[in-house]
Amino acid sequence: MLDPFCGSGTVLLEGVLSKRNTYGADANPLARLIARVKVSRLDINEAESALKRVVHSARRTKNVVIPEVVNREYWFHESIISQLAKIRGAIAKESNPVLKEFLLVCFSNCVKKVSYADPRISVPVRLNPGRYKKGSPININIINRLSQLESIDVFNRFAVIVKENIGRFGLLQGINNRAEIISNDARCLATDEYGYKLENNSIQLIITSPPYAGAQKYVRASSLNLGWTGLANVSDLANLDSQNIGRESYRKSDTILSITGLLKADKLIEKIFLINPLRAKIVCNYIEEMKCALDEMIRVLKPNGFLVLIVGNNKVCNYEFNTQDYFTEYLVNQGLCLEFKLIDDIRSYGLMTKRNKTADIISREWILVFKKNKQ
Repeated sequence: MLDPFCGSGTVLLEGVLSKRNTYGADANPLARLIARVKVSRLDINEAESALKRVVHSARRTKNVVIPEVVNREYWFHESIISQLAKIRGAIAKESNPVLKEFLLVCFSNCVKKVSYADPRISVPVRLNPGRYKKGSPININIINRLSQLESIDVFNRFAVIVKENIGRFGLLQGINNRAEIISNDARCLATDEYGYKLENNSIQLIITSPPYAGAQKYVRASSLNLGWTGLANVSDLANLDSQNIGRESYRKSDTILSITGLLKADKLIEKIFLINPLRAKIVCNYIEEMKCALDEMIRVLKPNGFLVLIVGNNKVCNYEFNTQDYFTEYLVNQGLCLEFKLIDDIRSYGLMTKRNKTADIISREWILVFKKNKQ
């Protein structure tokens, strides 16, 4: 199995549990870390001992090194900054790489829970009781949360998160199938750091949910975690964003009218360009980069193998951006057969916030099942 946009590794975990060898790729280093840990083999007793060592060491630490985190003082109370830095320093001392990565993922989980960021929204938005009617339940809840953050014991919160996660690794006991993160780019499915590619016709099943066209700022959503875990400094964030398919960061000088070769998509892009050239550039480049990723999926997929795409349509400048239709047109043109499609209504919009006049929420997803014909 393969998930070239693996995110935090759900497909990898399910692949291992179904006794398949599974591969994943993702542009976000935090996602790759979480996915790698999710399918690792963890000795429960060793993990519990490591937790005790880290918390004991963190509580005794006096001199701390505070990492570079974007707008750090805006997002965290000064006492929380100190406690987080102590935990981070204690984790860095762990010699076992598997335990170290596991503790770092738990630490990342803890970061946003002790920040001023609204926990209901993926992209960091600072809690502000003034946005709600004074005395309303949500206004009171935010005021209470802000007050609690001034005196919270981060060491205890971290320990609770670690203990909760340790128990989850019992699922993988006795399973010998492997899962690997093989690349940071779905357009080049390499097997190791030297860039050796997965062999042609080597994967039986691909299940993936590609990023949306301008629907989410993935790097910004994880910026606090990337900083605290040391996976990316503030200066690294722009470069990380530039590696994401579906990004929105383009210069106005880049906004020339381009085509994708897909008739329906190009007609829409021309209409969008007349209204908003930048938005036209975003969706055009998204399709072009997704074509490269789809080509790579086709390359590694075995004859008679299946490709399952979970995609969502959204609106761009009030026009329907029919992602599933464009991808279907491209894949069928490349020789794949569309076996069937399903529609799933999205009931949780946590990742699909509407940000401006030129983008809209995604209310449903399409599950597209393709088969690669014999060659």
